[in-house]
Amino acid sequence: MIIRMAKVEIVGPKQDLLSTLDLLHNRGIFQPDSQLLERVELVDDEQLQTLVLDENELRERSFFQGLQERVTNLLELLPEVNNGISPLQPLPVMGLLDELVDQHLATARDLVRSLNECRRNAEDLQHDLSFWEALEPLLENLPKTSNLEIFGVTIRDSRQLHNLDSLLQERTQGRCYISSTTTTDGTLIGLIATDKAMADGLRQALTAEKVPELSLPEELVGLPLPQRIMALHDKLKTQLGQCNQFEGRLMDMSRRWRPIYRRALVWLEERLALYRATATAYTTRLCFIVQGWMANHDVASLQDDLNRSFSGRVVLEQLAILEEDLDQVPVMLRNPGYFAPFEILSRLLPLPKYSSYDPTPLIGLFFPVLFGMILGDIGYGLILLLLAFFLAKYFPAHKLTSDIGKVLGIAALYTLVFGILYGELFGDLGKTWLGLHPVWFDRGKAVVPMIVFSLTVGVVHILLGMTLGALTELRRHQPRKALVKLAMLVAVILMVLALVGWFYPQSWLSTGPLLIGVGILMPVLIAAEGLLAPLELLKTMGNIISYVRIMAIGFSSILLAVVANRLGGMTGDIMVGILVGGTLHAFNLLLGVFAPTVHSLRLHYVEFFSKFLDLGGRRFEPWQKRHP
Repeated sequence: MIIRMAKVEIVGPKQDLLSTLDLLHNRGIFQPDSQLLERVELVDDEQLQTLVLDENELRERSFFQGLQERVTNLLELLPEVNNGISPLQPLPVMGLLDELVDQHLATARDLVRSLNECRRNAEDLQHDLSFWEALEPLLENLPKTSNLEIFGVTIRDSRQLHNLDSLLQERTQGRCYISSTTTTDGTLIGLIATDKAMADGLRQALTAEKVPELSLPEELVGLPLPQRIMALHDKLKTQLGQCNQFEGRLMDMSRRWRPIYRRALVWLEERLALYRATATAYTTRLCFIVQGWMANHDVASLQDDLNRSFSGRVVLEQLAILEEDLDQVPVMLRNPGYFAPFEILSRLLPLPKYSSYDPTPLIGLFFPVLFGMILGDIGYGLILLLLAFFLAKYFPAHKLTSDIGKVLGIAALYTLVFGILYGELFGDLGKTWLGLHPVWFDRGKAVVPMIVFSLTVGVVHILLGMTLGALTELRRHQPRKALVKLAMLVAVILMVLALVGWFYPQSWLSTGPLLIGVGILMPVLIAAEGLLAPLELLKTMGNIISYVRIMAIGFSSILLAVVANRLGGMTGDIMVGILVGGTLHAFNLLLGVFAPTVHSLRLHYVEFFSKFLDLGGRRFEPWQKRHP
């Protein structure tokens, strides 16, 4: 339901403005609206003007803004810690924090810069180590001579390897050895060995072919490969130790100072929010005026708080909501009990306007019914009921999952009810095994009655929507529009009765007079709504016909269930039959959850809500203090 809102005006001495705003922030129930003040009328010698901060307030705001920026930058550098919230009350120590934050910011930046550089060096060493460790097995195939120069290179692909081998053999007159392998990350690498006398020419060839040679620190270049790998291990270990030292220093700094700065940042944000909030207040020579919105049931408690805090100096008065205010009133939805879980479906729509209706109760009433009409199977209903119980029972802390479980459970109950009416248990399995018969009719055979039933539901649903549309116009004090909607409602009823009389002639139901009645109403509708009136009438009839989808989707579901039973029985083996039939029933159940949900919501969102629901409302967003 849409919570009833109150338009209120708060007036008090100018010196109490910030304290009043702070109280409103703490309560978190008031949404200011400066546009309302444009219509405030004062005596001739008074004039409303926006509040101008004095020199001290401007200086304080500038100080807080600069401190907030520096604290934010520092918190971005410090790692997260879970050691609670500092009990610090920031205001008395803001001057001290102003001095400390620059020192801590410089220290944190140096530590982060050193840590990042250390990590990059460690990554480079790890890459080099992986490279040479992959090449180590290739040393066994090298000629046993001490007069060798060894190169490690990265190769793009096998084609480049072949071309490189040919080129190097040519340049060194066959005095070169090259072999290749792949690292753990999939990089193709090569080991090249040649006489030291040929090393310079070989390097030139590698450079010409754009084959990157792995570079090493100078102290490792002259070492044999096994010692080179051991040296890389030692160097990497030393580098990781330095990284751990930098991380530890950052973590120690974060444990000590982050809670303090985080608490200070929250306070600064709230303090600056108060300064920003002064833009919504207007002043006269001596007092301030703030107007806005709040829930009607909170007005009395806020009046008591203001009287208690300011000894009657600050006064709250509830004002009448004018007709021109209706589109400006913020909307707060609250649905207790049964209807609360259905908000997950109504939230898919934009917020309704204050003068319209909350769609949640209507979805709660009709969505499970339409879902059950479409699926309508005792077996499927029991499975969904168990699934819904599991979701609601074992995920109570996860609101979305719990609400889905509750909505699914209600829909499953209606599925059970209509399954009994249709006589369906996993399709025709209940009839075959248990002798189950429909209480109402067998929708798998009685197609025409099911069509009539679906259209009847559509007529009731659409007429209810049109009635609510007329009531909405009356609530907005638009009697002319309400009469036009009522005339359209009567025209639809006459058209429906005429169609019923055409297909099912009755002595008391004559088609001719009904069509004459429609003909009399049409000029009235055209005069009021223009040439769109006949199109609107046809559109409404099309909306009603759209409810035939209830029959069509349900019919396809029962046919698929019957096919699953037939195929399972044709296998000639119990286990195979259960597997085949169970698989098809599982697929049908999956469709049976998805299709009824989508099409039931579509009947609500498009056919039903379009007749009365006015969307595009403003969300109620009260001032609220952010709690750390």
